[in-house]
Amino acid sequence: MATKVVSSQVERRPYTVVVVALMLLALTLWSTYSVIANAASEFLVTTLAALVLPSILLATALAGGAAGVLAVGLLPWRRLFAGAAGGLVVGLLATGGMLLAYHHGPAVPYVAAVVAVTGALGGAAAAFRFLEAVTAGIAGGVAATALGLVVAYFQNDLVDLFGNQETVGTMAEAASRLQLTTSILSGVLAGVVAFIALRRTGAALPWPVYPAAGATAGVVTLVATLLGWLGRLPLTAVVEDYSAFDAQIIYSRLPEQINHGMIVLFAGAFTAMILVGRTIRRA
Repeated sequence: MATKVVSSQVERRPYTVVVVALMLLALTLWSTYSVIANAASEFLVTTLAALVLPSILLATALAGGAAGVLAVGLLPWRRLFAGAAGGLVVGLLATGGMLLAYHHGPAVPYVAAVVAVTGALGGAAAAFRFLEAVTAGIAGGVAATALGLVVAYFQNDLVDLFGNQETVGTMAEAASRLQLTTSILSGVLAGVVAFIALRRTGAALPWPVYPAAGATAGVVTLVATLLGWLGRLPLTAVVEDYSAFDAQIIYSRLPEQINHGMIVLFAGAFTAMILVGRTIRRA
C-alpha cells in the first residue's frame, strides 16, 4: 500500500510542474511581446529580440523539460523519444509566441528554429535515469527564474536600495551588487525547492542526486545562454551594421549571463547538498 501511495505522488507531481512552467513561459512571452511590439523601428526590434532571446530560451527549456517528464511518464519504454517529443510541442508553442512579437525582422526562421530545438532539448533531458530528480531540478529552475522576473520588475527600486546615488559610478556598482545578490539567492532558492520536491516524492535516492537536482537550474541557464548566443548571432550582425555601440551591449551580456549561470549552479548544488547532509543519520 505504501508503495502505491508513493508511486501515485510521483505520478501527480509532474502535472503541477508542467502547469507552473507553462505559466512562466507564457508570462515571459507576454513580456517579450509587450517590449518588442512597442519598438519604434526595425533596428530597435532586432536589438530587443537579440537581448530577450536567452530569457525566452530559458523559459522554453524549463517548460520543455517539464513536458518531457510528463511524456516519459506516459511512454516509459521510449524515454528519449517521448521526452524530446513532449519538449518539441512546447518548443513549437514558444516559437509561435516568439513569432507574434518578432515576425518581420532579419533571420526570423533561424530564431524560430532555435526556439523549437531548445524545447526539444529540454524535453530530452527527461531521459536521464532518475526522473524524480529531473522534475525536482526543473521545479527549482522555475522558482529561480520566477525570482529573476520579480527582481527585473522592481529593478529600479532595488538598484536604489543597493546604493544608487544617481551617478554613473554608483549606478554601476549598485547594479553589480544587485546582480550578484540575485544570482546567489536564485541558486539557494533552486537548491531548496529541488530538495523539498525530492523529499516529498518519498523515493529512496542516493544522496548525489540531491546536489545534481539543485544544480539543474544553473545547468539549464548555461545551456540557454549558449543557445541564445548562437541564436542571436545573425541578429547581432545586423545590429552591428547599424550601431557598434548597441552591438557591444549585446556582446557584453554573454559574460554576465555565464557568471549568473555558474553562481546559480554552484549555489543550488551546495544548498541541496547541505540540506540532504543534515538529514543523513550517523552510523
